[in-house]
Amino acid sequence: MRHMVFPRVIATDLDGTLLGPKGLVSPRNRQALAAAADAGVKVVVSTGRPPRNTWHIASQFTCAAVLCGNGALAHTFDGDPFVRPLSVETAGTVVEKLRGALPDIGFGIETGTDFFHEPDYVLEPWISRDWVSGVLDSTDALLAHADPVAKLLVRSHGTPVHLLHEAAVETVGALAEVTYSGGHGLLELSASGVNKGSTLAMLCERWGVPAEEVAAFGDMPNDVSALTWAGMGYAMSSGHPDLLDPALGLLVAPASDDDGVARVVERLLAER
Repeated sequence: MRHMVFPRVIATDLDGTLLGPKGLVSPRNRQALAAAADAGVKVVVSTGRPPRNTWHIASQFTCAAVLCGNGALAHTFDGDPFVRPLSVETAGTVVEKLRGALPDIGFGIETGTDFFHEPDYVLEPWISRDWVSGVLDSTDALLAHADPVAKLLVRSHGTPVHLLHEAAVETVGALAEVTYSGGHGLLELSASGVNKGSTLAMLCERWGVPAEEVAAFGDMPNDVSALTWAGMGYAMSSGHPDLLDPALGLLVAPASDDDGVARVVERLLAER
């Protein structure tokens, strides 16, 4: 069992973790995070989302930092924002290798301010076409135009995401960080070593906060790096079953639709 201390940093994922089934922050979750901030805790939003559809959520409570794109994009309120991009050259190599290994895929690129994709990329059903800055004629055009490559997205409308993930890790795992945050045939690739955990660790080092004084919440494979780094890593009971594997040694929070983050934060505040 991990040594439990009152956290100086609380980092939370959004979808499937802090947000309920309608994609909203419940009053109880909002109040719990506000109470933590009032107690001197630095609250961090850590999400796979891009900044443009994260700010309206992060603005509902006091945030010390917002980490987007699985750690590739970071905005702190006591320092300069920073980007940890995948180089265009490496992205090109990754694309070439994945094209040869995976059938029926298309590519998109998130820059932090814009999202571009090639014609073979089939938009996810929840994405508004208004969010697309442009459809490029080819992968070469995509790589030439979309800069920086904060996140390379690989979309298949025929292959299950866990099979895509296994094949991609085997093919390009030495070149890029490969993960996923949903079950819709969508892989998310960042620069090698760039993930939620490594960026959270960088941020906490700036603040002089050791891992033992960090609580993190998440529900999907893209959260594992943060949950295993933090001294108190909470997998949502409603999340991906892999996170509930006892071998990971994670703590378990109640379900996201049962205000799981708030319930844990309230307990931590009460036990100070």
